[in-house]
Amino acid sequence: MKTANKIIGACILCLAFHVGAVAQCKSIVKDAIQKLSPYQHNGQVNNVTIKDGKTAEIHLSFYKGLYYKLQISSEKSLGKVHFRVLDENKKEVYNSNNDQAESWNFYSNSSQELVVEIIPSETKKGCAAVLVGMQVPKKSNPIRNL
Repeated sequence: MKTANKIIGACILCLAFHVGAVAQCKSIVKDAIQKLSPYQHNGQVNNVTIKDGKTAEIHLSFYKGLYYKLQISSEKSLGKVHFRVLDENKKEVYNSNNDQAESWNFYSNSSQELVVEIIPSETKKGCAAVLVGMQVPKKSNPIRNL
């Protein structure tokens, strides 16, 4: 009977930690969605748990003829997070280290898949999210073409 109680107690403790982590990721995503304005969120939630300071990759599809905003958000436990955007040939097309940004705006000249690498500065565990906002082109918009 004591063993069963210990097992049940351990399960409850594990569940409590998991629920806390999921709730933290939800608040990260909610914060990132608000920062997308005036872009329209595409409805996808792209979050990842980063462990031991390792780089995480998220593969995303973009369609020809739209303006996009990539918004990165993360838990404070990961420290200052920077990100890189790579094309299908693994060629770097953007690196946030150059301007310390947490977002990047661009126009997609073609339908393509890009890889977003999220690189934490700390070696702790935490949640990071990449949110995508879209916008129909306007006649004059100074955003860089990709």
